[in-house]
Amino acid sequence: MGTAQINLISSPDHIKASEEVTLTFDLKDTVTNQPLTDLQPYLGEKGHLVIIKKSTPLTASDYIHAHALADDLAGKVTFVTKFPTSGEYKLWGQFNRNGKIVTADFGIHVRD
Repeated sequence: MGTAQINLISSPDHIKASEEVTLTFDLKDTVTNQPLTDLQPYLGEKGHLVIIKKSTPLTASDYIHAHALADDLAGKVTFVTKFPTSGEYKLWGQFNRNGKIVTADFGIHVRD
């Protein structure tokens, strides 16, 4: 078993403030390049997503937490959320692979 390669796909491609967005994490084994099929629940969910806006000072509205949708294809974990305002955000997806928590982080820009 290799490590996980994780890519982030958003729909729509250009994320706009206050509009619903679908974020899909595409998880593959780095050795076989095949979709991960050995994900297990983490804190009762297929995955967790934490998002924090780059702002000073941070407020409660700069923090977003989402749970994964239940019906994804093998190797894909999908979240649906909204970003309240435009700006730069950092997001972390967390997944359980055979008892080990895998975390992937990405930076994204949200438009007006």
